[in-house]
This record gives sequence, structure tokens and C-alpha cells, in this order.
Amino acid sequence: MLTVMPLRPRVRYLTVPVLPCLLADVLVLAAHIRPIRTGLEWQRSGLGHHGPEEDETMTVHYDDVAGRIAERQRRERDEYGGLVNSPLPTPMLQPYEVFDQDLFDLEMVRVFARSWVWLGDTEDLREPGDYITGRIGYQSVLVIRQDDGSLLGFLNNCRHRASGLAFEPAGHCGRSLTCPYHNWAYAIDGRLIGIPDKARMYGADFPMEQYGLVPIRIFEAWGKLVFGCLSRRAPPFEEWVGPLWDRYCRYGFSEFHRYHRELDVSYPINWKVFCENSNDDYHVRFVHRRLNKIRKQMDTIVRFEGRTTSGYKPHSDEDDPSGGRADLADQDLKGHYAEFIYPNLTPLPYPTELICVRADPVAPDRTRLFSRVYGLTDDIEAQERTLASLELTNKEDTDMVTVLMQNLRSPFFRVGPPTTWEGRAAHIMRLVREDVATPLAPDEFAGPVC
Repeated sequence: MLTVMPLRPRVRYLTVPVLPCLLADVLVLAAHIRPIRTGLEWQRSGLGHHGPEEDETMTVHYDDVAGRIAERQRRERDEYGGLVNSPLPTPMLQPYEVFDQDLFDLEMVRVFARSWVWLGDTEDLREPGDYITGRIGYQSVLVIRQDDGSLLGFLNNCRHRASGLAFEPAGHCGRSLTCPYHNWAYAIDGRLIGIPDKARMYGADFPMEQYGLVPIRIFEAWGKLVFGCLSRRAPPFEEWVGPLWDRYCRYGFSEFHRYHRELDVSYPINWKVFCENSNDDYHVRFVHRRLNKIRKQMDTIVRFEGRTTSGYKPHSDEDDPSGGRADLADQDLKGHYAEFIYPNLTPLPYPTELICVRADPVAPDRTRLFSRVYGLTDDIEAQERTLASLELTNKEDTDMVTVLMQNLRSPFFRVGPPTTWEGRAAHIMRLVREDVATPLAPDEFAGPVC
């Protein structure tokens, strides 16, 4: 028997009276609720510390883009909407939300710039000068272990031009980072410490202290996972993952270690279509039917709250996922969870393993899936069994999503309403649309990094 437990959301949603729920309608409604600012959304929010004249020359009119998207979607609805009659409301992804490059660009700003994104783990950050790199939307970022043991994060860009500073997924930079383009040098705490021929190139008054690396927020979660956030207004990480925080603390992930290989594959799919699939508990017993014998699929419990979702998967009486542990709640010992941390991370915690699958947007029709597994076993054969099963699960999902992508190319099709077992997916799509409809705040990147 299915128990559906939607908890009270911590976020407010825009309620759109027009059916089906269109991004265009959300944007129009948002315009009535609060005036949308024109341009400068990214720059004047403060992340790059630009002066006003610089801002004026670097204006990005994201609201003009939003307006074009809204108008284009309205035209497509009017011209193509008559073939498929879908009388019930649905928040699920429609064809016009999948392949639009302007919409994708806007998501990289308004969804990812205000979100906590998983970047890596502490196993690559043991000593001062160890670093990892990653991306938050389009923005390359860098995390470095400091002398005092803390982690600091920065935009992975030299302040002089657009060059990166670190180019490997993980490494060791010693005491400093040097730009390969013009040799500007930075200490590992972000201070600008060297400009070749500075006196001749800039004069004696160049403000070195104002051209250090641009800091971002970093959080080391559960003694293992490292998350980054560009926004200074986003809630603290513990609040971001609120419903999951306490239970994840009890698993003891700091004692888990990374398995011997990771999965890193790109697919011809849209990141939202994959995330919708990751939050769809309805497809599991059909697409992954090989797992039915070890799970009580019909006893799935669906929950969603704030920026997280959870699908509890009890295992059959013949399968014991506890791994001999007895220090967790009975439910946690007898099953596992398929969960989601907005905007793009699918963690699957078991008593003795943690699977993490991140969907990195590359283009409207391309997504990189990056997967790591952490656990308690040192047995490579046991690790390989888990990794092989994950590879097959990822293949089953991406094969199915690729079929959806092919058919979502048709502008005539309209998807149907979600089942109760797709409540998590519907919740995530509402969050995406809400973020896309909301401009970054004037002080989005202002204030201390904490």
C-alpha cells in the first residue's frame, strides 16, 4: 500500500490559473506581483565587484530574454496547441520548455546562481593547497583547503581576463595559483600577490587588495560532501536540505570512503527531463523491474518539502540492506531512499553506502551525469557490484529519457497530469519555474561570505 506524505513546503509558489501551467503565464503573473528590473541583474548584484561604469558596459538583459521566452511560448501554444487535448492541469515539463536555448541560459543564472550545488568531497582536500574545481551553471568555481583547515571557495577565474586558474578536477597548487595567460598570481586564500611588471603596466597605485579572487560560499556537509553557492541570499545549507539534515547526520558519512572508480558520461538529454525522471517513483517498477524482487515497490513513501524530495524504498524480507548495522532507525535499516537536493543532485543513502548522481547541464539537449559511490567496504569486488548496478540503472534511465527527448521534439504534444507517485517530480518542476520567473535580487551577491 502506498503512503503519500507531502509535507508543508517551505517555499511559496506562484499559483497560475491558466491550464496547462506555462512558463509564459508564470512570467506574466510575476510581472504583476513585483516589477521586474531591467538588465544588470547579474552584475549589479555584486558578485564581481564592478564599478557602475563597468556595469553599464556589461549589461545582460535577462528580463528581455524572459520576455522573449514568454512570447515565444505563447505563440507556440496558440499555433500548435490544438492537436493534443489535455484537459487536466499539469506542472510536468512540456516540449517548449526542453529545447529552448534562451530558457536554458536563464536557468543557468536564475536557478543555479541561487542554489547550493555539490562540487566534490573532502577526500581530494586533505592538505593545505589541495583543490577541487567544479561548475555552478556556467560558472567555473574552485575550492581550496587552507592552512587553518578551513575550505575557501572562489570563482575559478583570474581577475584580469577570463582565464581559469586550475584546470584539473582535483589537484595540489602549493602556496599559490598563477594565471597561464598573463601570470597574475594569487595566494591560496585568494589575495592577489603578483602582477608581472606591475609598476610599468599599471603604476604604483594599482589597488591589489581589490582584485583578489571572488569568494563564494562553501559548506562541508556531513564531514564528506562539499557544496558551493554563488548567492549570499540563499538559505544556509542546513536549511536548504532541512528535512534530510538530521537523518544524514546519523548515517555517519564521514566514515564512508569513495569507491575505486566514478561514472562520468554525457547524454543527449535535457537536465530537467533527467531530474524529473529522478523524482518519478512511478516508473521504477517498470523501467527497473529487475529490482522488484528485492524491494517492496508498492510500499514506496513519497515526501517533498522545500528544496528536497524523498522516496523511501523498503526492501523485501529476503534482502537485508543493513550491512550488520543496528544504530539507525528501523526504517532506515530495512530500506533505502531515492532523494533529491535541488537543483541537480540525486543522493541515494543506504545504511552502508551513499550513491550521488549529479546532472550537470551542458546544453538544452546535453547533460553530463557524474556519479560517485561512498561506503564502508574495502572489498573492490563488492564495490564493483554496486558500481555495475548503478551503471545499469543510469543506462535504463537515460535510455528511457532519450526516448522522451525524441518525442518532446514535437511542438504538438502535451504531457498529461502527474500521478501521486510523480509528486516529487511535479514539486521540482514548480521550483524551477519559480526560480526562472524571479530575477536575482539587487543584493544577491552582496554581504559577507558565510
